[in-house]
Amino acid sequence: MASGDLLKRLFASYRRGDSKEFNNAALELIAEEEQRNHHVLARDLQKILENGNGRPTSSVRRFDLEQIPQDRERGTTLLEIRSPQRFLNELIISPELHEQIDVVLNEYRALQILQANNLRARQKLLLAGPPGCGKTLCAEVIASELGLPLIYTRFDAVISSYLGETAANLRKVFEYAQRGTWVVFFDEFDAIGKSREDVEDHGELKRVVNTFLQLLDNFESDSIFIAATNHERLLDRALWRRFDDILFFDKPTADQIRKLIDIKLSSVRHMDLNIDSFVDRMVGWSHADVERVCFEAIKIGLLLRQTIVTDEIFTLAYERQRRRLEIVQKTTQ
Repeated sequence: MASGDLLKRLFASYRRGDSKEFNNAALELIAEEEQRNHHVLARDLQKILENGNGRPTSSVRRFDLEQIPQDRERGTTLLEIRSPQRFLNELIISPELHEQIDVVLNEYRALQILQANNLRARQKLLLAGPPGCGKTLCAEVIASELGLPLIYTRFDAVISSYLGETAANLRKVFEYAQRGTWVVFFDEFDAIGKSREDVEDHGELKRVVNTFLQLLDNFESDSIFIAATNHERLLDRALWRRFDDILFFDKPTADQIRKLIDIKLSSVRHMDLNIDSFVDRMVGWSHADVERVCFEAIKIGLLLRQTIVTDEIFTLAYERQRRRLEIVQKTTQ
């Protein structure tokens, strides 16, 4: 445990906005943890110090932003670099899924030990499941917990109508990622990983999948590679073998919905809200649907100048989301 005086210096410098003193105190804290043989904690703190606090990440500082790859024809950037600040306690998921994520984090923290013994950590992950159930949040949480910047691949920019350009864009993304240590995140992965056996698709898709397989096989880095899909059945069978672990997300259970509402309303008073009366009505909704109700309830309360979320306010928010989901369901059938 860091000394009380050191912690006071750390908090006081933060409140004053004294970045130099904050950095000095943080470095002393890291040194103390090293002396106590808390090497994993010291390493994590060092990474957070380098990549966090709203400042550009170390990878961003190392590579000029103008070097971010672009689509040759349209000039659009192919990726975004983010510094997520989302942590494990924000993931409302099953205990089994939590355990899988813990294993990924623990193996990565012991990366050097595993490598020294010719063992590989889980660094290539596939996240699968319905939309709005925490896959993107999971990628952000892994990045935050490990103190790594996150590369978010923009598929609207990567996919091109020009022959051969999609494969070329993928090469640019992998080449850029190879130059640093990140969490590399490919969302909506089925957009490029669709099965090559689909007879309705033309040869260009097959070339894109082949290119991706080659790039992934040759991707040697301390980075973590994460792909997420809402349509795992569409993925090419060869892709499944490339991932070290597969994490299946699902819609929240009644208990998870209860926890989610409590967490999302934690910034406002809601002690009189009868959460249980709403939970059963939300079973079958995604995490994002439940969150939307909570944020809508907070907005309604603010606009009504209410200091507490009541059953009446939450009912109004719930009904708005229920009607929205009915419209979405009708238009997508």
